[in-house]
Amino acid sequence: MADTFITVLGSSACRYDYGNDAASYLINNKIIVDTGWNLIENILDAGLNPADFKIILFTHFHHDHYLALPQFIFYHINAGTPLSELTLIGPSDINNILKLAIDFLQLPRFFENIDSPKCIEIKSGESIKLDEEQLFIEAHKSIHPVDGRFYRVMDIDTGVKIGFTGDTAYDPVENSFFKGCDMLIHECSLGGKHTGDNAYLHADAEDAAIAATGAGVKTLVLTHYPAGIREECRDAATNKFYGEILTPVKGDVIFVN
Repeated sequence: MADTFITVLGSSACRYDYGNDAASYLINNKIIVDTGWNLIENILDAGLNPADFKIILFTHFHHDHYLALPQFIFYHINAGTPLSELTLIGPSDINNILKLAIDFLQLPRFFENIDSPKCIEIKSGESIKLDEEQLFIEAHKSIHPVDGRFYRVMDIDTGVKIGFTGDTAYDPVENSFFKGCDMLIHECSLGGKHTGDNAYLHADAEDAAIAATGAGVKTLVLTHYPAGIREECRDAATNKFYGEILTPVKGDVIFVN
């Protein structure tokens, strides 16, 4: 039986740390979850061919989660991939973000009869099955200033389930939505324990731990925080969650079982 694994392309906050990148991942080296700033370089650093990736799953459309979309499209053009073979999945801004990327690249000006990637808007409560990649994806609306999604992704081959929060303030619905997941990848942009203003609607490490405990997951992966507070986040999470806690960086590969 094949393994289920996550390749970490980045785990830093919006302003990524040198040698890392903003939170972004590969699932089974088949699909991309968010792009970070330097998607192509990060995939190459993982020893993989960016032209082999045809699907990006977006949690939301703040800059650090989609900034590398134009370079992804441009790489495929130079690799000779028909853009119609690419699929972008995400919340309600998905079509507008693609249009902005195409306008930025000036594709109609430089490439005659250029086609376009396929966009799939996934609404809260909806699901999608990716047959070739053998992944089943369920979505739920996150709590963030822009429209965003939690995702629960099941590897159909192994039965392993992984939760991705994207960026969000803590929502008690996480306990039920991520129930049955083997691993939860949860942001903690606010650090270990945050008591001040949360106008930007993010989570801290204790929030992540509460969600992981409520959902009964085995492994909590803390992500999307500045490198300087890595230990603070881990220490805070241990107060509320007693399973395995990981704080990966770019290049780490996490096997899920």
